[in-house]
Amino acid sequence: MNAQSKDWHGIAVAKLNSVLGPARGPVVLEEALRATGLSHISSADELHRFAQALITTGGFAGAVGGLLSVHAVMHGASGGSGSR
Repeated sequence: MNAQSKDWHGIAVAKLNSVLGPARGPVVLEEALRATGLSHISSADELHRFAQALITTGGFAGAVGGLLSVHAVMHGASGGSGSR
């Protein structure tokens, strides 16, 4: 599977639901999507942006953000913190 066909959104959903549970995961997902101006995560760079928003929340959501940030960079994200 190449970087373009990867389910970046699904990766974020799965990790949030796994760590935060099926009740809290979707709520945190929507909050972070709103914070980034995204409606769907469709690239490694967008996953990285999303992860940075999660990191700022702290707690377990912030920890998930750290994991997703590393995942995104390992799969081609530029790792820049600037907004697009």
